[in-house]
Amino acid sequence: MTNNISPAQLEANRENAKLGGVKTERGKASIRFNARKHGILSNLISDYEKGVYEHYLNQVFEELRPETALEEILVERIAIYYLRLYRAGKAEKEYILSRLNPGEFDLDAVMESDKGYKPVLKFEYVERLYGVYNRYETSIENRLYKAMHELERIQRMRKGEVITAPLAVDVQHENGFVSQNAQ
Repeated sequence: MTNNISPAQLEANRENAKLGGVKTERGKASIRFNARKHGILSNLISDYEKGVYEHYLNQVFEELRPETALEEILVERIAIYYLRLYRAGKAEKEYILSRLNPGEFDLDAVMESDKGYKPVLKFEYVERLYGVYNRYETSIENRLYKAMHELERIQRMRKGEVITAPLAVDVQHENGFVSQNAQ
């Protein structure tokens, strides 16, 4: 689809684009994490998660015993996918706890009588997250199994086994999800 706009309209669009947005350093600092709603797919690892990741990485290295650089890369990917599944589980827990303990109000009192569980994430984010949680989890699991299948295949070939075509078919769509409406 071609977008035919006049040069004057294009110039007006460029000028209008310069008008919006945060200008001050304080404002920029306050909005820099706006896009981070749940962090499940984040490439950053918090100090707490560093310990979790290192635990997974050490366990996976011990269990899978990589011997080549490619095998080590796959083992590291597997540990990252474990960390992301851990994050997804935490997000699901946030949702469940917030739904089970919504808080109660005493209409005769001025103050709340039971504040209930207060999620770490904002409630509206937790609510939306639950709608996409299973898709994230499925996508992460698919990537995890794909890496595990590839690692197994490479290790078996390294040991001299003749490997036939895999029985498991790993399907990956460009955005991580396969549309059910695909033609």
